[in-house]
Amino acid sequence: MSRNIPVQSHDTALFGSAPIPVAVMTLAVPTIITQLINIVYNFADTWYVGRTGSAAMVAALAVCMPVFILMSAIANLFGIGGASVISRALGRKEPLYARHAFSFCLYTGLAVSVLFGLFILLLRGRLIPVIGGDDQSYAFIYDYMFWTMVVGAVPTVGNVLCGHLVRSVGAAKEAGFGMSMGGVLNIILDPLFMFVILPPGREVTGAAIATCLSNTAAFAYFLLYLRRHRSHPVLTLSIRDFSARDRIPVNVISIGVPAALATTMAMLSNITANSLVSEYGSAAVAGMGVAKKINMLAFNTTMGLTQGVLPLLGYNFGAGNLRRMKKAIFFTGITGLCFNLLCTIVFRSFAPELVRFFIAESASVDFGSSFLRVIALATPLASLSYLTNTVFQASGRRISSFLLSVLRKGCMDIPLMFLFKSMMGMYGIVWATPTAETGSLAVAGVLILLMLRDLRKDNAFHRQ
Repeated sequence: MSRNIPVQSHDTALFGSAPIPVAVMTLAVPTIITQLINIVYNFADTWYVGRTGSAAMVAALAVCMPVFILMSAIANLFGIGGASVISRALGRKEPLYARHAFSFCLYTGLAVSVLFGLFILLLRGRLIPVIGGDDQSYAFIYDYMFWTMVVGAVPTVGNVLCGHLVRSVGAAKEAGFGMSMGGVLNIILDPLFMFVILPPGREVTGAAIATCLSNTAAFAYFLLYLRRHRSHPVLTLSIRDFSARDRIPVNVISIGVPAALATTMAMLSNITANSLVSEYGSAAVAGMGVAKKINMLAFNTTMGLTQGVLPLLGYNFGAGNLRRMKKAIFFTGITGLCFNLLCTIVFRSFAPELVRFFIAESASVDFGSSFLRVIALATPLASLSYLTNTVFQASGRRISSFLLSVLRKGCMDIPLMFLFKSMMGMYGIVWATPTAETGSLAVAGVLILLMLRDLRKDNAFHRQ
């Protein structure tokens, strides 16, 4: 397969020559907006279903969420892994290789989503009791899984997957619009299907259909976008561009697995925290839930910032322009750190007021305020960890990315939750978060130093 062909129509000015602040903000702002809309989108179903007053319906959504998040993990596996491979190939002036990688990621990701949907279809009856469903919530969970994870598997994965892949060639605004459109439509369609079209008692089914339709519309937007730009040197819908040669699968999956694992481990971390706090009563659980929701503003904004700059870093790494890459890392790091320090100050200073916005019950407000003040300490540390992992993803440092992904959530914070709970009680559970972030950031620093050492060796070798 010929790989070294000139880039003809692809405009690389944003990656290669635009001022760093302009390049970072152009790529990151649409992604940040998408993340913020997705916060509202993720809460919309629960908020609307909560209006029914049915605990079984609300429980059904909570039980389904961890399984639903697995579809995001699939999208990240091929989306982030693909974005890394594609952007580095463009930096090396190998658009044909990037085009083949694009097609591989698109069709393999969709194929895996089909298998996921079939798995849920065949086994959801047995799966429901395992994930926490009971006799009261079983029927609601059954319907919700059918519409969102069987019928909706391909569009849900495809929407997020296409967003990552389209962003990898610099089309951040188009990617952000497509991914945001799904969230906005879901918020609009939820009350229509829940309270107007379907009869009372079918609100969970209505929420599920609304989610399925909104993701289908967003996925259709991306398919139309790719069809209109089929002459682009990288973007393609043609199955003839699919290729598993030149280590494309290995290169994509080795970077994508840590990204998918990070999503999965974060889910397990939240489940563990809620489970440990549950023995202290429903007010403590509610307070924990609200504190984490508030802190999502900081975490998701940072996630949007770092995901947005991944193609910029990957392109310049592939092009060998390490000086520009370092400038982009520094600007992104300072921007993210300043924002998260501001969030920490606001969250700690106005914790009761922020928690009270979501829940008025006094005990829950007390718990939530205390939890938020502790969790907020982790946000500046997390911003640097996110960025460090993005650097590893963009430069193809698969082992470093893997180590940092499993350390941040799962291997470090879950054991600390149990240890600190035995030492400090309930509040030890939340202190595990900033402690784990401190430890993972220290490891990230060591890994970055090792990366810089390797890059200096490579430069010295090429100068000989």
